[in-house]
Amino acid sequence: MKFLCIFILLVGGLSVRAQTSLSKSRSDDPSFVSLKAKKAATDKYLKTHTKQMLVLVKVPNKKDFVYVYNGKWPNEVEYTLNILKNKNGNIIYVSQSPFSESGDWDISYEHYFDEEGNVFAFYKEESIFDENVKGGVVRSKLLNYYNKNFKIITQNNWLVDVNGNVIKANKNDFDFRDYNYTIYKNLADCLKGYNIKAF
Repeated sequence: MKFLCIFILLVGGLSVRAQTSLSKSRSDDPSFVSLKAKKAATDKYLKTHTKQMLVLVKVPNKKDFVYVYNGKWPNEVEYTLNILKNKNGNIIYVSQSPFSESGDWDISYEHYFDEEGNVFAFYKEESIFDENVKGGVVRSKLLNYYNKNFKIITQNNWLVDVNGNVIKANKNDFDFRDYNYTIYKNLADCLKGYNIKAF
């Protein structure tokens, strides 16, 4: 249940000190449209295949991940890893989500992989409570698209409220956690970085 709640929050709804909306775009790159379509197709697949998602959790004082089966979660969780394969058995999506016991914040780092295992998109979303924002929640979002050489084609940063409306403010005006994170260029690096050996 915890996973489904976190997943719905993240899917439903970016290393940059950005203002409300910052966009570096090379939309003249012919691959940009196809990458957007590829991410949209992956997102659709995610929504319709949540039961096939492999959920791993890091628990305190344990080196290896714990698998979550049938919604049976351990009592303590440091972060979750969600992994999804396509119909051909290829991993197309890996997300890491640090876990907030208090429930007053959430973060997700999402890698999207192409058929060769290269990252073509990276999405980060962080949500916090803030009384100064309508609805009491502010979300910081980052979305990058990459070409085959892992060069950024587009990068977008923006802030939204609980209803998805853009907030015209500076990210630094809010108390986001800004944890260090890594954007991996391919699946092998991602699995190694997250210490995923086999599943």
